[in-house]
Amino acid sequence: MEINVGVLVAQLINFALILFLFKKFVGDSITKALLARRAELAKAEDATKVYEETLVKAAEEKKLLIEEWLVHKNKLIEEAKQAATQKADGIIASAEKSAARIASQAEDKATKLETELKKWFVDGVKKTTHVVVKKLFEKNVALQEKYLDELVQEFAK
Repeated sequence: MEINVGVLVAQLINFALILFLFKKFVGDSITKALLARRAELAKAEDATKVYEETLVKAAEEKKLLIEEWLVHKNKLIEEAKQAATQKADGIIASAEKSAARIASQAEDKATKLETELKKWFVDGVKKTTHVVVKKLFEKNVALQEKYLDELVQEFAK
């Protein structure tokens, strides 16, 4: 088997030319798109971490509010017991109403905070996802809209 040097040199030149053209016109844009996608994914991961940290803080605050409520409730009950010799029925009823109101307020505040955090996270994920999907599907708007609708339905669950 003979190696034709002229054909080999021509093939090497063709390969180098095709490689140069690919890198010049396609390679850089693909690299930039991949880097942009990686950055967007990092932002999404950061948003998830912030959301998880916020949920932990909200749970801690909820726990503290309940503990405060318990301390306050116990204080009111103790005061009611000390005054029970004179006005037992009236003071106990008042303390129970106050404790229930404080518990309701603490629960309402914790629920409101949790709802706001969930809404904030969902909005953040929607915005981030919209940017990522828009970058991925810039040329195919119909596919982009279909994907976004599916994501919104997924997060709404």
